[in-house]
Amino acid sequence: MPGPSRSVVICSLPRTGSSLLGHTLYATGATGWPGEWLWREDVERNWKAWGVSSWREYLDRVLEAGTGPSGVFCTKLMWGYLHDALHELRRLSRMYGEDDLAVLRSFFPEPSFVWIRREDVVAQAVSWAKAVQTGQWASFQPVQAEPAFDFDEIDGLYHVARVHDAAWARWFAAHGVDPLRVVYEELAADPVGVVEAVITRLGLEPSPVTGPAPMELARQADAVNLDWAARYRCLAGIP
Repeated sequence: MPGPSRSVVICSLPRTGSSLLGHTLYATGATGWPGEWLWREDVERNWKAWGVSSWREYLDRVLEAGTGPSGVFCTKLMWGYLHDALHELRRLSRMYGEDDLAVLRSFFPEPSFVWIRREDVVAQAVSWAKAVQTGQWASFQPVQAEPAFDFDEIDGLYHVARVHDAAWARWFAAHGVDPLRVVYEELAADPVGVVEAVITRLGLEPSPVTGPAPMELARQADAVNLDWAARYRCLAGIP
């Protein structure tokens, strides 16, 4: 299979709807599968499943697995592991002095950046804490433990989200990147409409999907999320 002609990089933080965005894009055939190809746990899992023996071989398989019939590769990148991923890419490419954008472009051709954010950071932190406690990061995964309200955990993740979100903003500005911005709340309200707009603005072309159908994603927020958010706002003094 020929390599991708271009790439879509979904830049995000946990609990911002990046999976919903990526899976819906994939379902249209406009991009390949939106894996977190450079997240260490996924690297370890894929490395074993594919039986690869080097980073070069691994990245070749990533480009194959993440590229759809349209010839567009897709990946998700979280700020929390961006620099670890870049370290491996620099080591492999020997691009020690080039900037981050040049390194990413050397592996992922013609990248378009999509920045998905959540306006309600309290709700994001609550969802993040709940996922950490239960082990359920997507609706199709089993709940491994019952969640319990923990102000310090939610508060810590609230500030991590604010810091990492600002870090993405600085990274885009420093590298002259004007990403396509997507807001979680708008995506959750109208995923098809928002993804159609993303496809149009990126100049992508939907294509028949030949691989397995994406996992069905259902909204995970419930009364527990609402209760935790209200309690956190009260204790933190956030309106």
